[in-house]
Amino acid sequence: MGRRHIAASAHADGVELVAVCDPLPGAAEGAAPAGIATAQGLAGLGTQVDAVVIAAPTPLHVALAEEAIEMGLDVLSEKPVGFDAGAIERLGEKAAAAGRVFAVGFWRRTAWPYVEARRLVAEGAIGTPTFLRSSQWDADLPPLGFADPDVSGGVEVDCGVHEADLARWFLGGEIAQVSATGTPGALAEVGDAETVAALAVTTAGQAVAIDLGRTCGYDDDVRTEILGPGGALLIDARGPGGLRHGDRYGLRDVPGPDGDVLELALAAQLDRFGEASRGGEPHATATDAARALEVGQAMRRSRLAGGAVQILSPAASRPST
Repeated sequence: MGRRHIAASAHADGVELVAVCDPLPGAAEGAAPAGIATAQGLAGLGTQVDAVVIAAPTPLHVALAEEAIEMGLDVLSEKPVGFDAGAIERLGEKAAAAGRVFAVGFWRRTAWPYVEARRLVAEGAIGTPTFLRSSQWDADLPPLGFADPDVSGGVEVDCGVHEADLARWFLGGEIAQVSATGTPGALAEVGDAETVAALAVTTAGQAVAIDLGRTCGYDDDVRTEILGPGGALLIDARGPGGLRHGDRYGLRDVPGPDGDVLELALAAQLDRFGEASRGGEPHATATDAARALEVGQAMRRSRLAGGAVQILSPAASRPST
């Protein structure tokens, strides 16, 4: 993802890449475009940067973000921000107290088919949504060392936080309860699962289905479907991406831009980050990350122990952003 962000910066209008940082000898030099400075740590960047994008292993996110905020920098952190929802909330509070921006890499919030679908939902194109189904299937199994839940949080956290965030973003409320099952498969020895299926319900009674797959062989495949009394929206975030809008007149394609949907979304995310640094609102916050983490961890607990898991969130009665 670090290399993805570097590539996306070339297409973002609101930010300028000035340095690449990595503690491994030669790693930053190998990733940085020609003419871009490199360093092994944030302290080596001096005063040449205004903001940082953190794309490190998940257990390092909170400490790196804290260091950056203390240096007076705005922060965009990859998801999951960490494994402690309270620590993530405190990170957001620390940034706010310092007058800094803390944003989270929920890139689907800036991917064109999701942005357009949410606009249609807000306009009432399908009525009030009653059901959301979201899928994330990766092409290839991750290394066992990464799949280890101590490193990645397990598939429910590593991948599932995206789906949990989409449910909150589209449905406008919190997930109250979740039940999950899964197949450990080749990842059993590290305590992860190859596939997970989960059913959830929001505080408003809307149904949510989430399915995750660590390997489908053909591509990274991300899809979301939203159903309401007036129709449906079918989102595809693979390749150029796609959106179909169904209603009583049939199912039709909604046009979108040319280009790879992920690359465009990451560039748009950097632009939103730049806007937030200049006084705008971040596209996703520490609170969003904390709530999505709670859902991902509840999915994992349900899969391991069986039965439904009630999610007790301090934000349960607050509308999601």
